[in-house]
Amino acid sequence: MILEFSSIIFILISLLIINGLFNLAEIIKPIKKKKFFIEDEKLLLILNFFLITNSLSILTYFYSLYFKINPIVISVVSIFIISSGFYKPIYFKNFVNNFNQKDKKVYLIYFLLFFYFLLSLSPNTDPDSLEYHLTIPIYQLNFQNIPIVKYWLTSQLSGAGESFFMYGITFGSIYLSQFLQFISLFLLIIFILNFQHKNYNFSDQKKIYVSLIILTMPVLLFLVSTSKPQMFPLINNFFCLILTTIYLPKLNIKYSIKCFILIIFLLLCSIHFKFNFILSSGLISLLAIYEMYKKGLLVKSIFIALPISLALIAPKEIYEFLNLKKNIFFNFFNPVTDIYSSVDINNSLKHGTGNSRLFPIWIFFPYPNFSVITYTLGPMVLYFIFGLKLNLKIIKKYLLLSFIFIFISLVFAQPVGRFFIEPFIWLLFVSIFYFSKNKSRFINYLQNTIVFTSSLFLIFLAFFSLNLFKGNLNKDLLDKVLTNNADGYLLYKWANEVLPDNSVILTTHRSIAFYKYKAIPYEFRLFSNSHKKNGFTYYLDNILKEKPAFILYSSNELNNSNDILKNCRGELFKFKKNAGQTSGRSPFFKSENYDGYIFHLDLYQLKNCKI
Repeated sequence: MILEFSSIIFILISLLIINGLFNLAEIIKPIKKKKFFIEDEKLLLILNFFLITNSLSILTYFYSLYFKINPIVISVVSIFIISSGFYKPIYFKNFVNNFNQKDKKVYLIYFLLFFYFLLSLSPNTDPDSLEYHLTIPIYQLNFQNIPIVKYWLTSQLSGAGESFFMYGITFGSIYLSQFLQFISLFLLIIFILNFQHKNYNFSDQKKIYVSLIILTMPVLLFLVSTSKPQMFPLINNFFCLILTTIYLPKLNIKYSIKCFILIIFLLLCSIHFKFNFILSSGLISLLAIYEMYKKGLLVKSIFIALPISLALIAPKEIYEFLNLKKNIFFNFFNPVTDIYSSVDINNSLKHGTGNSRLFPIWIFFPYPNFSVITYTLGPMVLYFIFGLKLNLKIIKKYLLLSFIFIFISLVFAQPVGRFFIEPFIWLLFVSIFYFSKNKSRFINYLQNTIVFTSSLFLIFLAFFSLNLFKGNLNKDLLDKVLTNNADGYLLYKWANEVLPDNSVILTTHRSIAFYKYKAIPYEFRLFSNSHKKNGFTYYLDNILKEKPAFILYSSNELNNSNDILKNCRGELFKFKKNAGQTSGRSPFFKSENYDGYIFHLDLYQLKNCKI
């Protein structure tokens, strides 16, 4: 199944699925106002939405680990959710009906959200999405199980997020994953704008500034337009932090236990949705246990957390031990590893992105040029410094949690802005807990700067989103959008034209979703030690089972020193000058043409290939 775009109907399907989940959240109401602890109707609806969506994702994912996926069942469930979407439209204006609409700056927020909405419904051109976030749910529907493909290393990073995407892809819509990014961002902003608490002083002004800063993080241009399952677990964990710091300390024993169960469940779901949320989930879990300890409920909380954790962790770990021979304990902290070779993808990823010499400065500022601006958080996120009142206990909790998060991430994470969003959102949010009427000239200047930069960002976002969204209007515009923004599109377009029908290829290019037939990512060459014979044989034996007849190179990869098959390629089948071009979404990205090479592969020759 080749990845396809276009058609307003595909967009409508994704909108109806999300609206259907909201309607189910309102109708079913697993978390009820009278029998639980939530008084805020908006927060109640949001939590129910996250609870239902997480539950559906986890159940689908766990089922796919051990049983064949029936596409008909996926379609039936999707139809049910879509039908629920027709029940009642969610009028998003109702989310802000208690907010002060007189401040004109709030309309700047609404315009930003509108263009993010368009961006989320634009053709996806992200390499990660085109290699596995979208191709894995397509694989699941085509082959009725998750990929047990030992040479396809990034497939091991898939989880409940990719399983959830099947509910859109089953009807041809790839937009569900991106729209989920937007709706998560939307819920965060709306919550901040409407947040109230009797124990603290708030300013609508500060809420607006914080919301503007979040919405103008350049990294969101990247995230909202991709299928990376990131914004949903990020906001999910944000609300878990809200429950842990604001609600849990004030509840009686009965409600505390209910709240704690909800927190632990949602946090564990985030890990399955995207593995890198193990850090924030772990830290918030420890904070929740600490809050239970202060209530004298430490033992009870541990006995509650352990079985829930076991029930949600064991299915995946047992599956990967049985199918991929992974060590259960170490695999939990190292999701992409293999006992058969010297693969160290995690270390490679950590040092493969960014510029370590200026890290972490370039998290806030684009370096070495503006082509990497969408990797950054922007300098305005540091605004929280001017909004903290250190004598407030709740702020101290957020500061400590954020400090630990940032420290651990500096040591172990990729030096990329998107992995540092969480603590800065936490700190920006908690900065609204204190409002002083005595504003300095500097603060006034800073706030005016926020409005000015937000206005400039709005212009940029509007251009950015409209430029991509136009790809939905017709095939010619779609072709233009993908050519200019999706690296690998032209290369695979050429390969689709010249290769025989049903050809299986090895490919050095990641955007395999653009290939009509079966493309085998040749990524393990980047992480395997070619001197480890057992590792090489292991991967090669698994590839040979697929019987690839060709190998596709771009000129950028043709003479790669890590190409462990460079000595066993067959004759050149096809060559094209300027077969593709490097592409990126940033307007500052400098595109370069590259040539395309397709070589024959002789399976017998490959079997006896020596490095």
